Amino acid sequence: MPGFQTALVNAAAACDAAASRAGLAAERLGDAAFQTPVDPALLAAERQISDAAAASAQQLRADPELLQAGRVVLHEGRSVPLLVPFGARGHLATSVDARVEGVAALVRTAVLHAVAAREPNGLRVVGIDTATLGASFAPLRPLADAGVIEAVATDARAAADAVALAESQVAEHIARRRTDRLLLVVASLGDAPRTLVERIDALARSGLAHGVTVLGCGLPDLPQAAVMHAVGDRVEITNPPAAPFGRGDRLAAPVAWPDAPDPSFVAGEAVRLAERAKAAATLTFGDLIPAAPESGDPARGLEVLIGRDAAGEVRLRFDDATPHWLVGGRTGGGKTVFLLDVLYGLASRYAPSDLALFLLDFKEGVSFTEFIPTERDPSFIPHARAVGVESDREYGLAVLKTLNEEMTRRSNVMKRYGTNSFAGLRGHEAYPRIVCVADEFQVLLAGNDRVASEAVALLENLARKGRSYGVHLVLASQTISGIEALWAKKDSIFGQFPMRIALPGARTVLEPNNDAAARISLGQVVVNTEGGTAGADRVARFPDTDPEVMLRLREQLGRAHAGVGAPRVFYGYRPVHLADALPGERKPGRALLGREVSLHLAAAGFDLDRRPGRNLAILGSDPVGGEALEAAVEALTGNGAQVWGVDLTGHADLRRTTARIAPDAFAAALAEIPDGTVLAAWGLDAAALDTKGQKALRDLLRTGPARGAHLLGWWRNLRRYTDDIGGTAGREDVAGALVLNLPGSEIMGHFGPQFQHWHPRPGRALLVDRHADTAGGRLVVPFSRPEGHAPGPRRSGEDTIERTRQ
Repeated sequence: MPGFQTALVNAAAACDAAASRAGLAAERLGDAAFQTPVDPALLAAERQISDAAAASAQQLRADPELLQAGRVVLHEGRSVPLLVPFGARGHLATSVDARVEGVAALVRTAVLHAVAAREPNGLRVVGIDTATLGASFAPLRPLADAGVIEAVATDARAAADAVALAESQVAEHIARRRTDRLLLVVASLGDAPRTLVERIDALARSGLAHGVTVLGCGLPDLPQAAVMHAVGDRVEITNPPAAPFGRGDRLAAPVAWPDAPDPSFVAGEAVRLAERAKAAATLTFGDLIPAAPESGDPARGLEVLIGRDAAGEVRLRFDDATPHWLVGGRTGGGKTVFLLDVLYGLASRYAPSDLALFLLDFKEGVSFTEFIPTERDPSFIPHARAVGVESDREYGLAVLKTLNEEMTRRSNVMKRYGTNSFAGLRGHEAYPRIVCVADEFQVLLAGNDRVASEAVALLENLARKGRSYGVHLVLASQTISGIEALWAKKDSIFGQFPMRIALPGARTVLEPNNDAAARISLGQVVVNTEGGTAGADRVARFPDTDPEVMLRLREQLGRAHAGVGAPRVFYGYRPVHLADALPGERKPGRALLGREVSLHLAAAGFDLDRRPGRNLAILGSDPVGGEALEAAVEALTGNGAQVWGVDLTGHADLRRTTARIAPDAFAAALAEIPDGTVLAAWGLDAAALDTKGQKALRDLLRTGPARGAHLLGWWRNLRRYTDDIGGTAGREDVAGALVLNLPGSEIMGHFGPQFQHWHPRPGRALLVDRHADTAGGRLVVPFSRPEGHAPGPRRSGEDTIERTRQ
């Protein structure tokens, strides 16, 4: 049997003296080994061969270029390992697929051998098993969880994707972008189309030289492969072309399929190799921070290290090729951790003058509190310009408007210098690159209202033009399906997002035929720079955050940029108080009512000047209306204004008023308001004004502003308010309104159809100024009483103007 004797002698030559003796015995044995009767001397030689093979089996199994694919059967039940070229030196094929137990055992043995024989993460495994729905790979599940087995296709479409992944490996290897190997294991193909088989054949022809090895079960015609043919319960093996397997093309000795490994061994080895791969692939959070912070140049783009895969470190970029990123992942899938890895990595590589961050979180969570000062920790990331925590949609819209305005400014500067790129702009002026991250951005686009339509238009403009002006978007979400406002613009917006990043549970970030996100585990991410196309995926493992490293970096950056102020922070859930107003926001004659939901969170107020109609109505039964009126009075009296107050609710705090009117004296006092005096009234709907009282009220509204007399009134009932001011005839006499819990359908009859989309919610109000607003008012967070603050006690008789003036 010349093929076997040459294979054995070649394999054993590097072992020990016993292997040399086995070679001599094999020459004596020759083809006579299977003649009858058997010469006892030949049996002795056979035993020498068996002993030599056993002595060297452990060393041979550790050789990545050889695989024990079964056992060569000798006399009296003796056998020696069948070692075939594998890995970089050859493919292996069988005539039957993994529905035969021996072939299934071969699949598991080959995967464990190939993974163990190479450096950690030096090999990727892609499987196809359509006939048994992945059962051949089931005992190797830990390797799949660790990302070593990147995919196991169980249907025809997924099988085509798996082959595409192997084809991309060849292309990347030719382009010298990958140095690892890929093992394509075809356990079963079922009724696969001929075109898929032809693609696998093409891979086999070119794969060995370009990083791909194929184990093709049920593919006996696989090129450049040693082929194991099933003949009854035995196997014949055919040499691959030009392989140093023997002088003939077929091994003369019969071969048995490999015995099924002990299940506990397979499970334990799979776990061991998976843990080894995880340890080698995972960077620590500290590894993401460069040794020389802020050493990056943003002119040509931003680069950040996010993790590692089998080919080495994975770095992502914001540049002309990948200007915007789309990130998807289920709740608990690691999306927040991944975003923190990216943003802290960027902040450590670029100075605040080179990178500006705008961060929006549209749902409950603490995604971006690690960038802002808190009561617990005053440190912050100086790159952050504006941060929204549980942002309102209107706040997100304000940020998008700001970014679009910034693009316009940069466009004008670029025209002045005659350049059309951000790199050219940086050659003249040091504008920073801007990265805007919107987590759960679908909330911003929810519904079919004005906010959604404006946001879509702004996003489309930023997506199309941002790369030229150094403005980049990161939109993160659990899903982008079902967003009504995107129906007509989805392709025009997301077509500008070639970078797709999918975490576990991502459903719509990748193309519909790409299920890579379903095959990764927590701590892994699919990176795809081809718009989510199947076959262009790179699976990386990213580290968990480290609070100590993050704090150390914040403090380091704070010391280096002590002159950079903290970001403006919008807390969507937090009440606001007048006590937090800055000195410059308090002006004479300005009634402060809350904070605008805008980028700069400016104090929202109403100017009480001498123009006709400069009166203010607070409308709605929400108790915060009375508290906002208290804040307005405090702001006015703090700047020297004279304010008379009347409380018709029994719950107002009148301590900041300069005079107080008894409720039963209110109707008479309306006609006696002096020039230069503001009348603040709580609960005017309860005044029950008669005809004379209503006339006095309407006269004050109509003629008072010209002499410096104004009304700030809180009506809890809209119908009562319109009756008191005289309906439509008195509408222009009250130019200002703070609308609380009254829906747009109820107020549009009085204020106009542009307010039909107003949807009230707790902690928000709509500030309308007929003299300043033309398109629906401004959303504000009304001032409320600080926690624990209650109206002060009153003394007998102190609620009349006469006693207060004494």
